[in-house]
Amino acid sequence: MLEFRSGKMHLEGKKVVPDPRKGLVRITRGEEGLVHFQWLDRNRNVVEDDQIIFPDEAVFEKVNQASGRVYILKFNTDDRKFFFWMQEPKAEDDEKLCNSVNYYINQPLDLGDEEPDASAPLQVSEDMVEDDISSRAGNLIVPNLGAEVISDVTSSSGPVKLEDLQRILNNIGHTGSAGDPDGGLGLGDILKPDLIMPLIDTLPLEERLASYLPEGQWTPEDILELLQSPPFRQQVDSFTYVLRTGQVDLSQFGIDPSKYKFTVSSFLEALEDSVS
Repeated sequence: MLEFRSGKMHLEGKKVVPDPRKGLVRITRGEEGLVHFQWLDRNRNVVEDDQIIFPDEAVFEKVNQASGRVYILKFNTDDRKFFFWMQEPKAEDDEKLCNSVNYYINQPLDLGDEEPDASAPLQVSEDMVEDDISSRAGNLIVPNLGAEVISDVTSSSGPVKLEDLQRILNNIGHTGSAGDPDGGLGLGDILKPDLIMPLIDTLPLEERLASYLPEGQWTPEDILELLQSPPFRQQVDSFTYVLRTGQVDLSQFGIDPSKYKFTVSSFLEALEDSVS
């Protein structure tokens, strides 16, 4: 969807300082249909950071307090903030890139193949004269941004964590909660270890689930570990989202769409009725 050269920044004491490596910001749509904001080390072509973003959940904007081409990815639903410094050769294109980022991260799920307007460039030219990035990075220290800006910046390092995925589910529930018939309830709230463990202790779940799991012996502990794994939680979050937005065919689950609503509680009610 969009790629451009950019370094990332991290917190040192009370300052946000640049990582001198050559980096790449990539905005892409995953196989599950969700938008991913990724940062890669260009030399190793390795994704180091991967944030899943839902529409209206975050904003990408210039840090005016900084002397340099520093930008921040700021989430509206929590206090996570990720800092980046532009490595594209033409500073005059920064504003267009910023607009493009906001266009793509706020794109509804059903607009995956639509083209943006002329103000949003689709990609950045690959023709670039590599300059001394380390030297440029040395001029980008961002001092005294304040605790409200730099709080939790350290969470930008490392892979996507389980708590990040749980946060996505919670945010879906909080968005427009006044009219949310589920009251913020998501499938991830139901598939929790403390709720599943009593079922595992009393029902032969290992046998019932065997045909849906990879081959091998599965203990109750293995099943609980699977339920807490990032890939599984991500799929649960994705299904919760498409269910609430009506982007799923309920008939594939043997559910009559005319009798039930596109909500988590109604979906569970339909499943219960189908096995009664």
